[in-house]
Amino acid sequence: MDEARDLQAEFNRSIARDDLAALWVARRGVDLTKPRSEAKAKVWRYADVYPHIAEAGTLVTAEDAFRRVIVLANPAFGGELRATNTLYAGLQLVLPGEIAPCHRHTQTAIRFVIEGEGAYTSVDGERTRLHPGDFVVTPSWSWHDHGNEGDGPVVWLDCLDTPLVDFLDTAFRETYPDMTYPVLRPEDDAQARYGANMLPVGYRSSRQVSPVMNYAYKPARAAIERLARTSPPDPCDGTRMRYSDPASGGWPTPTMGAFLQHLPKGFSGAECRVTDGTIYVAVEGRGRTIIGDEAFDWGPRDVFVVPGWLPYRHETNEDAILFSLSDRPVQQLLGLWRQDRITA
Repeated sequence: MDEARDLQAEFNRSIARDDLAALWVARRGVDLTKPRSEAKAKVWRYADVYPHIAEAGTLVTAEDAFRRVIVLANPAFGGELRATNTLYAGLQLVLPGEIAPCHRHTQTAIRFVIEGEGAYTSVDGERTRLHPGDFVVTPSWSWHDHGNEGDGPVVWLDCLDTPLVDFLDTAFRETYPDMTYPVLRPEDDAQARYGANMLPVGYRSSRQVSPVMNYAYKPARAAIERLARTSPPDPCDGTRMRYSDPASGGWPTPTMGAFLQHLPKGFSGAECRVTDGTIYVAVEGRGRTIIGDEAFDWGPRDVFVVPGWLPYRHETNEDAILFSLSDRPVQQLLGLWRQDRITA
């Protein structure tokens, strides 16, 4: 027996010298029956993070920083700029009168407005005004800049598919020669063309992303509130809806899905798990989410992560609204997404 082990060990050392490995050795003791997300459950409370955001505003300008962002770095990844296995998240500050310079990159971005009025985002020559609860899609390889024409600071959550793009080794970036991209279309032109349950006659999508740039919070909030009054809540997620591409019925972006959900007062959700690691933003109300064997309290503007395939359940002590993002579009496209409603 010892001789056999020695021969196998020598064999492994021998093939390693030729950059080879034995699969049966590499997989020994590894549980292949279920996913094993490296990400950790984590909550970033806005009251704790904002002082750092405000201090950053006194230390560096938006132009010098290019993007003044406090990254939400999941502690599982040792300082890597990741919130989940595949998604990056950070809180960006733009002060009154500032411009975050124009550039483009292959990563797709979704920006969810946390607080403040008066800011805009410009995407390929069209501007849209930002209000709390709105989210804006910045498609891959689109020229974009941001500005704040208001009287106070504006903070939003940047969420990008950067870790996924980096894994595929397809990250490219280009800086525009001027601070801003030329304004080529009327403000919120996309909303007029595509955001009223209508499409221009003859419209054909030129890329795999929603033509709607700004998904406004107020109409989405009103819709989910009406649905919550007339339909029973889902045992796990209350009343949860996904944002869609009005042209195809698909997701707003090919790599990131966005959701809005209502949890009624006194909600005590059933335990559930899904394969897509999810970034949540508490928009209204307070509650807690039990993730694995840990409980995380949250309130307005807090951000928290539920890693993939880790059991979770929500509880509330008042009506609550949660916005969330995940890589579910990629998983569903590849036929990999799975959900498990756990029963006792």
